Amino acid sequence: MKRGLFLSLILFVVSVTSFSSIVAAQGPPRPDPRAEVVRAYLALDEAQFRSLLTLLQSRAEAIEPLVRAVAEQERELARLLRSPNPEPSAIGSVVITLRGTRQQIEAAEDTFRNGFRGILNEAQIRKLAGLERFIENQQAAPAFLTLGLIEVNLAPEPRRTIQKSLGLDLMK
Repeated sequence: MKRGLFLSLILFVVSVTSFSSIVAAQGPPRPDPRAEVVRAYLALDEAQFRSLLTLLQSRAEAIEPLVRAVAEQERELARLLRSPNPEPSAIGSVVITLRGTRQQIEAAEDTFRNGFRGILNEAQIRKLAGLERFIENQQAAPAFLTLGLIEVNLAPEPRRTIQKSLGLDLMK
């Protein structure tokens, strides 16, 4: 009996030690690859990158319960609306609660973005602003192109590709 207990104890210690060495060999978990892209694009130093990772973690911890609450509130609203005689005051209460929870999510996102901008230097802030302008232009460009408000002098093949992607090739 003692021998079996002793062998079990040895197997347990060996398995825990093996698991610990495997975890130690793997090192800490790798950050989100998107954070690595941000790091490379803005040339974040190590301290800035650690701050970004901390901000990402804080945002996740703040927002995840709020997202679960929104899902629950939306289910409750759907349940109330499916009832044979929906109670307007109950529906209104859930809608107001839902709006408040969404505002909390927006506030957490604003805090995250402000915190992120706070770790950047002037050159990085300018580069980020340029990226924001580029994204805004990407969203606006199709409207300007399809309305004929701007003309882009492209070679014939890129022009056909753009026209096809915008559905303009069907107009001819």
